[in-house]
Amino acid sequence: MRLKQTFAAALLATALVLAPATARADGLLIPFMGVNFAGDSGEELENALDASRFNWGASFGYMGGGVFGLEGDIGYSPDFFGKTDLGGSSVLTITGNLILGIPFGGQSGFGIRPYGLIGVGLIRPNLEGFGDLTELEENEFAWDFGGGVMIFFGTNIGMRADLRYFRTFGDLEFGVPDFTSDDEPLDFARASAGLVLRF
Repeated sequence: MRLKQTFAAALLATALVLAPATARADGLLIPFMGVNFAGDSGEELENALDASRFNWGASFGYMGGGVFGLEGDIGYSPDFFGKTDLGGSSVLTITGNLILGIPFGGQSGFGIRPYGLIGVGLIRPNLEGFGDLTELEENEFAWDFGGGVMIFFGTNIGMRADLRYFRTFGDLEFGVPDFTSDDEPLDFARASAGLVLRF
């Protein structure tokens, strides 16, 4: 009888030790900076820094107790097409994304979370007297996808490396009215690094 009780107690203790901790939801605030490249940004990744194709913004994320989460992302790219004495250009992106990410190391202390994402939103390009291009300022529905990795140095702070691609659903008209035009989607890639605040 004593052997059975000892065996049962050992099984119970083992189950308690091996049982996963209760998963909790994570809120994420991620200010970021990076560069645009490829597509309509007109630069290769290795030249994007020299060409000042910078972007900055913030992501607001919510990761459930498991591997799925949601993200709102706002990015702004001044001088997206470059800058001249005649005018400037910019692109604003606002997207909502579904995230799939697996937390290695748990949700507290040091940990690594690789992730992928896909979403939809708006892209707002702005051109003002930019060389031979038509003035352009309009909202276009767009989609994006990408991924990256978050590395947490503690429970509440970490870093994120992120790469994602943006493309409008519809065509935008680039060119000089009544002479030549080129209707095509606006697309580009964004590489960024950010500070992750987890709460």
